[in-house]
Amino acid sequence: MNASLLKLPSVHTMSKHVARKTKISLFSLGLLWGCPSLSYAKLTQPLPPASHEIDATEVNILDVQRYTGSLLSPSGAVTQAGSLMLEPYFQSTISRGAYQADGAVRNSKHRTDSANSFLLIKYGLTDNLSIQVTPQVIYYWNGRTTSSSVHFSDLPVEFQYRWIDQDNARYIPSLTTYLGMNFPTGDYADLGRALDGAGTGSYALRFGLQSQAAYNIYNHALRVRLWGVARKPVSSTNIHNISSYGTGTGYDGNVKSGLFGNWGFSLEYGLTKEWVLAFDFQYDWGKGTRMRGAYPNQPFQRYVTGAYHDIQVAPAIEYNPTPAIGIIVGTSLTVNGHNTNDFVQPQFAVNFAF
Repeated sequence: MNASLLKLPSVHTMSKHVARKTKISLFSLGLLWGCPSLSYAKLTQPLPPASHEIDATEVNILDVQRYTGSLLSPSGAVTQAGSLMLEPYFQSTISRGAYQADGAVRNSKHRTDSANSFLLIKYGLTDNLSIQVTPQVIYYWNGRTTSSSVHFSDLPVEFQYRWIDQDNARYIPSLTTYLGMNFPTGDYADLGRALDGAGTGSYALRFGLQSQAAYNIYNHALRVRLWGVARKPVSSTNIHNISSYGTGTGYDGNVKSGLFGNWGFSLEYGLTKEWVLAFDFQYDWGKGTRMRGAYPNQPFQRYVTGAYHDIQVAPAIEYNPTPAIGIIVGTSLTVNGHNTNDFVQPQFAVNFAF
């Protein structure tokens, strides 16, 4: 919009606008904060209505700012049917030990590290509905052995529907819901070695929601995302011998994992149109796994492994040379946990929009 054609608001109008902005901003931040539980803003931020009278600088900042998306936050559905997004991720997970039941970290001489890569593929079926598929490969090693080869993990497939469009002019956040399934495509039982385990062997329902909004902070764009997602295994799995569940040669039994997921928030602050600082906070959680089975000539056992949680933070920097290409580099790391791994995970990704 041409700045010379804008109508300057009165002091009374400006005070009403600030009050309305504050109310909506607080509501959007509180909407998902209590929910349990890769980017794509170039296609997830519709332009404000042409009839809305706002400052020309604000339009330029919030609607021209480029993003790749933070490292951990999920993105909303794309806004145009036929839009395709490809984002390959490359990660290396470096173990620092394991969080015990009391939260203390115990180091091990044979900690397991990994390198993995996944490709996020998202396609707009309609202007509000997208489908996302994320194939992944992984390779493990420790001080004693390695994976026999690179292995495919389980395959997530997800539908995303945006119920509310993000409106920067009126500070209205978007709202997207997720529904999909994890398909058991990864190796999980009868393994040649323990580090060959890359799957769970069970189908898991995927569901959750995400919201995002953008704000003008001293003529710099600040994008906020809130999310909560969960995975519910819907089938049990028969396992034999060496498996992803820590069993060894000769074991015969059945397992069923409990509900798991994460929730969190992300901040992306635009230094310039191309350069963005990003930060994620994520709380991961999961219930225990039910184990039933036995080794030869040993009593049949039934037990449930302990529930777990961890807190991750992920600082990163984004560079977006064009509206269709974005690059992000950063590291996620655990800062707290219970019955889970303590790790550092450097990673980078390149986002392509078509």
